[in-house]
Amino acid sequence: MNSTVAVLLGVAAIGIIIAVLVELSKYFRGQSIISGRQLGLRVVMAVLLLAILGLSLWGMVYFQRRPEPFAVVVFGLALVLLAVVVMVLAVVDLRQVRATHHRARAELYQRLADLRQEIAEITKAKQSEDESEQRPEIPS
Repeated sequence: MNSTVAVLLGVAAIGIIIAVLVELSKYFRGQSIISGRQLGLRVVMAVLLLAILGLSLWGMVYFQRRPEPFAVVVFGLALVLLAVVVMVLAVVDLRQVRATHHRARAELYQRLADLRQEIAEITKAKQSEDESEQRPEIPS
């Protein structure tokens, strides 16, 4: 059972590392839409998650040899506290993503309104041009 859990924790750690490397690669190639602050936040979350995974694995090995109930509880609470910190950081990241999405949507609507105004002006100019061509000029 312990080896299965250890393998799963290792796979999760590798997945986190790959995800962070992909995010860093996108950011430094200029293909990412996230800000530097969001990237930093995500790297911190990844480091904390890796710490949680590593500490979980270490705790399984250590407390299997020395089962001290008080130490196990304190250790477990420390892991839970780290997990809560990661969740709070994830909520902050989510709020930043929503704000970025809101700004992008507002910019898109503004561009759409500008294009609509431009089309209306072009249409109006075209109609005026057509009307002036249809009216015969009266010589004076």
